[in-house]
Amino acid sequence: MHSPLEEMYSYERWAINALLVAVFLVAVGVGLHEIGTDNPLSESLYQHYLDPIVGESSGDSGYNYYNTITYAVVLGLFVVVISSWLRHLGIDPSDASVIALLPFVTWAAFGEIVEDAEMFGTGLAPYFVSPGIHFQGAFWVVLAGAAAYSHNGSKADDEWVSAKIESIATLMILLQLVIYGTSIAGSSTVSSDQISMWPMLLAASAALLAPRLMRSSTSGFTPVQRTVYLVGMGGSMIFLGALLSYSAANPPPTENLWPPVVVIGVPASLAFVMHTQGKPAADELASLGFVAGILPPGLTEEEYHAMSSPDKDLIEELRLKASMAQPLIFLAVAGQLLDGLATWIGIDIFGYHEKHVLSSGIIDLFDTALTFTAVKLGLGALIWYFFAMANFEHRQQHLRLLIGVAMLVVGMAPGLRDVGRLALGV
Repeated sequence: MHSPLEEMYSYERWAINALLVAVFLVAVGVGLHEIGTDNPLSESLYQHYLDPIVGESSGDSGYNYYNTITYAVVLGLFVVVISSWLRHLGIDPSDASVIALLPFVTWAAFGEIVEDAEMFGTGLAPYFVSPGIHFQGAFWVVLAGAAAYSHNGSKADDEWVSAKIESIATLMILLQLVIYGTSIAGSSTVSSDQISMWPMLLAASAALLAPRLMRSSTSGFTPVQRTVYLVGMGGSMIFLGALLSYSAANPPPTENLWPPVVVIGVPASLAFVMHTQGKPAADELASLGFVAGILPPGLTEEEYHAMSSPDKDLIEELRLKASMAQPLIFLAVAGQLLDGLATWIGIDIFGYHEKHVLSSGIIDLFDTALTFTAVKLGLGALIWYFFAMANFEHRQQHLRLLIGVAMLVVGMAPGLRDVGRLALGV
């Protein structure tokens, strides 16, 4: 029998082992704490990681150098491990998967804003701060994908497959409504502020109808992509409905309403320009069967560098422009700018403070958050250049996909959360 381990790169095996060690250490630390045994592992675990999570759900405890570095390393390990898993399962690594995952960026952002508004019950609130929010989002992505996986490449009638996918997605949206909606409706904030839940219920009703109403617009997705997209979209609509309920009961100041236009509009314009400028070059490469940054099947990076051909010359000539048209790249770049603008407006104009230690250090350099905005814009340019110039082997497409998605999420999600929080005045 063929073993998936035989397909793995050495760095993928290393990443799996590193994650297993991390899980083991966390389990031991929590276990020793629960039985009342004093030890350095438990003390460090709670001081630097678990207590800040609980603290942020009840205020704004912020980050420290320990958890900031650890979260970055763990994110990288997950990217490597999950990419090997997706490759083994044969999941489509194309741009369509980037679009399918996009609703979970808004899902995370809206969920965190709901937590900022203290609309969750005490039982769920700690799971809507980092890193719990990311594990939660990943759980729904995996659950949705797993439920639809048996229909990937199905030979059954398209109408029958569509009906099955819609039923799965509707059921998972309903499950989110039951879990999150009941927690929101029963929270102390909803009770004390006498918040009407009608906006959330209307949004939830629209979310439950969305899988059927969006059948034609999602027909280009595979069953897995379509289910993930619809489940993320439905969950986002539920959280957005909760925020509309909050804003109806606590109308935000009118001066708080212009930042979303700037923070979302400027990066959206940048993404549009990148796509428009890069599309002719991308189309020219696509007509020859090439994608900028991805090598043809069976060709290694060493072989590519050693070869000499007109095709290679054309790829090298067009790759910088062609890469701009890829959603993976222009969304990741736009996400970095979005985060930078939201931070600048929130801190310098509205008096918010930065809780991430690295970001705070950058801002303190010149005592203005414009420094951070400039750094994020530079990081966006670096992301574009990296993906434009790097050569990923055909078997590494999933790794490329997840690196890009990670860059997109760490920029766009906190940026949307910051500007949403600012607009609501929470």
